[in-house]
Amino acid sequence: MVHGIVFDDLIISSIIPIPKGKNMNCTESCNYRGIALSSIFGKLIDRIILSRYADKLIISQHQFGFKKSHSTSMCTMVLKEMINYYTVNKDHVFCTYLDANKAFDRVKYCKLLKCLIDRKLPCIVLRLLYKLYTNHFTRVIWNGVQSSWFKVFNGVKQGGVLSPVLFCVYIDGLLSAVCAAKVGCSIGTMFTGILAYADIALLAPIVLAIRHMLSICKSYAADFCMSFNASKS
Repeated sequence: MVHGIVFDDLIISSIIPIPKGKNMNCTESCNYRGIALSSIFGKLIDRIILSRYADKLIISQHQFGFKKSHSTSMCTMVLKEMINYYTVNKDHVFCTYLDANKAFDRVKYCKLLKCLIDRKLPCIVLRLLYKLYTNHFTRVIWNGVQSSWFKVFNGVKQGGVLSPVLFCVYIDGLLSAVCAAKVGCSIGTMFTGILAYADIALLAPIVLAIRHMLSICKSYAADFCMSFNASKS
């Protein structure tokens, strides 16, 4: 759990590690997650940015996560209907699920800011976000023992109002690249070969198309410091 405050132009916070779920192995560091608890002022800033610049933060229709009137249920329904459409027409359909490993934590600030610059957000907003993220220092508190302060170099704040939208913007280029390839499933002229909700599902009528989409995902992941968990994919 992360509590953030501003001190001498720096954003400082304390991290209290919390297990992801019940019956988790507490000796494994990957089983912990830090959730950012924003101050009221932080939430206000996030909501102002979202309300004023929503037109600059539009993301792909293939992204079902963190959007109004969208849900995991809707994403699952589209996936099932897509598979049913192909099987009813006696065509093959292959599906690959990609689990993004610590997706929010791997967001690189320079890459994220470049995405926001390309969307032509006002300079004052870009400078504010740059300040908030690049001047963030934190420490870990464990059983009453505090670590030394260290700087945070990557990752959006899990639990923050604006963070899910920034993450969607960060991976929007991947969805666009796969759509531009046009080698996956489609209904008429509507491409439906990729569905996303943080994690990603790829659908294609032939294995060769799946391999091509996977190569696109691999290249994008390497460029944007993303990682897909092979054991969960």
